[in-house]
Amino acid sequence: MNKIRLKQEIEELIERYAEGEYWDFKQQWHSNNTDLLHDIICMANSLANRDCYIIIGIEDKSFRILGGNAEGRKNQQNVIDLLRQKPAWAGGYIPEVYVTTILIEDKEIDVIRVKQNDNTPFYLLKDYTGEGGPVFKGAIYTRKGDTNTPKTSTANLHDTEVLWKRHFGLLYNPSQRAKFYLADLDNWEMVDGETDKSGIKRFFFFYKPDPDYTIYFLNEPDEQEKFIKDINDDRIGALSYYLFAFCNVSYHTDFSNRETVILYYREIPLFSARLENIDEGRTSLVPPEHVIDPYYIHNSFRYLMFEFIFHYEGRSYSSEAREMFLRVVPVYKNEQEKEEFENYIEQKGFSNYTIGKRKLSGEALKRFESTSIGIYKAFGDPSAPEQFAMKLKRNSDLVISFAKPDNKDFDGIVNGLKRGKMLVDWLNEWRKCELKNDGAK
Repeated sequence: MNKIRLKQEIEELIERYAEGEYWDFKQQWHSNNTDLLHDIICMANSLANRDCYIIIGIEDKSFRILGGNAEGRKNQQNVIDLLRQKPAWAGGYIPEVYVTTILIEDKEIDVIRVKQNDNTPFYLLKDYTGEGGPVFKGAIYTRKGDTNTPKTSTANLHDTEVLWKRHFGLLYNPSQRAKFYLADLDNWEMVDGETDKSGIKRFFFFYKPDPDYTIYFLNEPDEQEKFIKDINDDRIGALSYYLFAFCNVSYHTDFSNRETVILYYREIPLFSARLENIDEGRTSLVPPEHVIDPYYIHNSFRYLMFEFIFHYEGRSYSSEAREMFLRVVPVYKNEQEKEEFENYIEQKGFSNYTIGKRKLSGEALKRFESTSIGIYKAFGDPSAPEQFAMKLKRNSDLVISFAKPDNKDFDGIVNGLKRGKMLVDWLNEWRKCELKNDGAK
């Protein structure tokens, strides 16, 4: 969340003259780490099931804007260090927090934002002792209404049950639960040789804790040369530039997009996508969103199924293929991050769509021109793909175009790979800057 949106939301909360289920006002920073840790755990386990705020610099009861106190003030890194250095967390799950300073009425207000997370309940495996009294191991602290669970108590049975239901995705509708289940890769099981929904004997997958969720694969018959069969077919080209980042496409040129993967809840299809199979069927992937500059959204069905396919269907060089694809295809955390990043790079010269093409200028053009990728020239040498696979493994920054020189869209593929790599690198750089700005004082 950028500072403008955060400031607007905090101002609206202050104007309510009350505390609530997902926000808590503090007149000054906590005088000890025990109280701070307790408050963060309560917010991480809030029944509001959304991002929560500890807003520092607001007077008790009157809700006047005072500004944060210098004594005991912490930045984001200080808070992260506290969370990481305390006794172990159950399951290894640690609350995700961001500390941001905003100006309201020319006064600095510190906001601890505790991200919504479905790994609830958060609790400690050992007591955390210190000034202010211990935070007890095994205690489930939560926030209900405008009140935190006291340190000497624990959440009641109903509230604890709600937190565990959130952990297992049981508070959500079938489509929302499906995303939890897709992310739980190790709990799917393949059934082979049984008759599937189309009456064909072949394999399918079901989710073991909830067999109502299944994944099927359907093949369309190849009629009248309708389907593409070669990676260098003119119909692929720059639109699917990411395919040419994988070394084995230079050697195994077979391509197919005849197969469709379908996720079902009982008889209801929740998601389907045409798969792209390369390297003679050894590597399959769910293609990204195709809008000039392909991308994935991390919490989308498309990306979750992308990971599922690589986990269960990948063979041979598929792990390397996944790595190569993600060096040139951005993966945004959510739609909001995508929108904020695109607004940022647009200001830097990465324009909106213009007659189907991006028109670069300013910093964006400089970045594109300085982005370097390699060109594969060892066609005909059957040992070369293995050698290049090792080079790509050793160098996480390396991107090579494996398009054949006689491909009619060779230049478009190369430019697509350059643009994709530029966006991936730029996104990572922007995230680090945003993280640093969030923790800045």
